[in-house]
Amino acid sequence: MEEQKRKKLSGGAIAGIVIGSFLVLCIFCSCAFGVGLFIGYAGKGKNFSTADAIYQIDFEGQITDNATGSLLTTGGITIEQFAARLDAAAKNDSVKAILIRVDSPGGIASASQEMYEELKKVEKPVLISVSNTCASGAYYVACAADKIMANKTSEIGSIGVIMQVPNLEELYDKLGIKYTTIKQGKYKDAGSTDRELTEEEKALLEEQTRQIYELFIADVAAGRKLDIAKVRELATGWVYLGEEAKELGLIDEIGTYSDAVKEAAKMGGIKGEPRIIKTSSQSFLDILSGYAGAISNLKELLALRNALNNGSIQDRYNIK
Repeated sequence: MEEQKRKKLSGGAIAGIVIGSFLVLCIFCSCAFGVGLFIGYAGKGKNFSTADAIYQIDFEGQITDNATGSLLTTGGITIEQFAARLDAAAKNDSVKAILIRVDSPGGIASASQEMYEELKKVEKPVLISVSNTCASGAYYVACAADKIMANKTSEIGSIGVIMQVPNLEELYDKLGIKYTTIKQGKYKDAGSTDRELTEEEKALLEEQTRQIYELFIADVAAGRKLDIAKVRELATGWVYLGEEAKELGLIDEIGTYSDAVKEAAKMGGIKGEPRIIKTSSQSFLDILSGYAGAISNLKELLALRNALNNGSIQDRYNIK
């Protein structure tokens, strides 16, 4: 009896520590959120300084068609986020140049192509600064900029298109899972995981990827002012390191982040030390979504505490 009481007490203490730490984290994030709002407010053209500035956009993670961020992580970048940041930079009269700091392996083809088109519309000078990776869809977007700068070991390129359709038919058979497909339209279930693609379906999908591939090549050639035949020769899906990418014309210069800041200032005609306006990698709605997730996690922790206190979990997990 005394031993069980000790188990309950120590189990509840553990849950209390966990929940307490979680609440402290929420308070910390709330403060960070407040600072983020202040910075974001400044970044939308209502600065408390009118000095000439560089507007920095952090282009990180997968290019997606929807925001999947949480309180502590980001879910890549969407066309809506990217377009909003470009618009904020365009409307801010103190912004003389835009610096896009890229570390992305690419992502969805349609979103990448749309971002490329949005970046082409920007009238202010745009410099891409690559930290680690600027590949596939991210490189597609980068080609719309006025200049691309990367490190010697940055990964550049991966010009190509990929589509993968899983076939889980054998796994479903082992698990006893059977599909009954009712459809209207010959190709409506093309890509279904319960069967292999037909040769006709493969041909249709290959044609779609070919069209996207050709558009990718054409836009890279136009953006980088390269001969289309040369780009097609490089469009193998391979990534090139910075030095080789420069030799091939895929980037303009080798340089660090500080070099990129100086170059962006020069492109924008900024004299002296440039002021940098940085944007958060998460939008206001992303952060609110993260808070909703945090509340859900807190409910789970409270349920865990109750279970610990009534002794239903201690014996199972040997909590002492």
